[in-house]
Amino acid sequence: MPINWDSEPTTSGGSGETWTPGGVIGAAAAVVSGSGLNEKAVGSMASEAKEMLKSAKSGGFRVSEEAAKPIIETLDEMKGRVESLAVELENVSSFEPTLGEHDYGKRAARHQQQAFAGDEGSAVQVLRSLHGVLADSRDALDVAMKNYRDSETVASDTFKG
Repeated sequence: MPINWDSEPTTSGGSGETWTPGGVIGAAAAVVSGSGLNEKAVGSMASEAKEMLKSAKSGGFRVSEEAAKPIIETLDEMKGRVESLAVELENVSSFEPTLGEHDYGKRAARHQQQAFAGDEGSAVQVLRSLHGVLADSRDALDVAMKNYRDSETVASDTFKG
């Protein structure tokens, strides 16, 4: 199955969404390399998100639902976008690009495919890790909202007598 690297949209899976293979790869390249979003950067974010979750679980911070709502909406939207991009990138990179029948073209095609959807450090892996960061951040806010509700209940009970 040939891959169209131009701007002709393609329908993806059962979702019915259209995407452009070149656009997906371009977006992934921008996300993973151009923005400095790489395995090391996401690893650092993951550590920070885990610390935030740990802090929330130990009662280190509280947040009202009103304050957390726009952040949660943004995190959920970003999780969806990151997941969608990772899935589409996996679909596109399941085929080696046609870069010629010569030895160099074949090696470059394998290298490109591995860079996007290979193992450790690939674009897809970095996106999957970023999804985990967003999920941990969301979980930390859920715990912090519970902490806020609990503290409000305790304060309210104090005045009830």
